[in-house]
Amino acid sequence: MENEWINIGISLLAPKEKAEGLEKLLQPYADELGWEISSTSKEEQAQISIVPPSRALSPKELDGNLKKIAGVSFGIFKDIVYLGDREKALQNYMQGMVLTAAKHPKHKKEIFFLGHTMGFLWFNYPLRARLKLEEQDPELARSLFFGRSAEEQLRDYFQNKKPEEQDATVKEALEKKYELKL
Repeated sequence: MENEWINIGISLLAPKEKAEGLEKLLQPYADELGWEISSTSKEEQAQISIVPPSRALSPKELDGNLKKIAGVSFGIFKDIVYLGDREKALQNYMQGMVLTAAKHPKHKKEIFFLGHTMGFLWFNYPLRARLKLEEQDPELARSLFFGRSAEEQLRDYFQNKKPEEQDATVKEALEKKYELKL
């Protein structure tokens, strides 16, 4: 579906020989969301993911289900990593944001993606789609993206990096391409 531009999933890494057992442990969590389990293996590691059938959600679908999805992700973190110890899980539950760039295979244009993680939960999307949503439905965008605009999040992202880690070229490209003030 055209409006499903937010790629999302809950992913864990495990030794290859433990993948099947982990998939069985994760099945009730996948069932709770109505999502599927998929896995890929590389050398000694397996990545087991719980994903929606379409692999993506629309902003409205994510907004209406984010608390439930994040709750399931936290439940996996608490139950599997910390064996049910909620306090330890809360102390170690991490959230973050990532910025990535890719070249479109056909037209070779650079596409920027913003991504968010909350424990094992991740979701990412084209920055352009987010900016369009902010323009068309600012209330939904703020609700969905932690009460902040993409420009605010990116400004903080660059300000929180150590000076030697700041990529001036990327920052400049974002400002020019999307008319942001970072």
